[in-house]
Amino acid sequence: MTIGKDQLKTTAQAASQGQWAQDGFEVHNDDVEDYLVAKCRSLADAAFIAAASPASILELLDENEALRMQVKELDLLFGRYLLGMRAAVVEWQKGKGADAAMQWIWNGLRGPGELPPEEETQAQAYFDREVVKIEEGLEEVYAYRDKRRSEKAQGGI
Repeated sequence: MTIGKDQLKTTAQAASQGQWAQDGFEVHNDDVEDYLVAKCRSLADAAFIAAASPASILELLDENEALRMQVKELDLLFGRYLLGMRAAVVEWQKGKGADAAMQWIWNGLRGPGELPPEEETQAQAYFDREVVKIEEGLEEVYAYRDKRRSEKAQGGI
C-alpha cells in the first residue's frame, strides 16, 4: 500500500508527537510516560517504526518540498535564459542586427553576475575547459535517472 504525500503528512501530524525509541521489540514515545507506540514481531520492524517517527516523516516531506521548489526555480531560470537567447535571435534576424542581439545576451549574463572573466580571449578554449564540469555533473544525473528507470521497469521501486 502506498499513500500520497498529503495523506502521509496528515497522518504524521495526527500521530503522537515526541521522541520515538526502540526498546527491543517495542517502540515507545519517550516524551509520554508509559506510552507504547508499537509492539513488533521483529527487531527490524521495531527499529524502522522508531526511525519513521512523525517528526522524521515531516522532516523528509519538508525537505522533499524544498527540493521540488528548487527544481522548479532552476527550470524557470533556465526557461528565462532560453527566452533571452530566442529574443536575441529575433533581434539579430528581424530587428536591429547582431550588436543589438548581443545586448540581450549581455544583459542576461550581467544581471546575475555570470559574465566570463575579462582575461578570457578564446571562446572555444574557454567553453571546452568549462563545459567539462557540467558534462561530468550531467553524466551523474543521467546515470541516476537511468538506474531509477531500470529499477522501476523491473518492479524494484
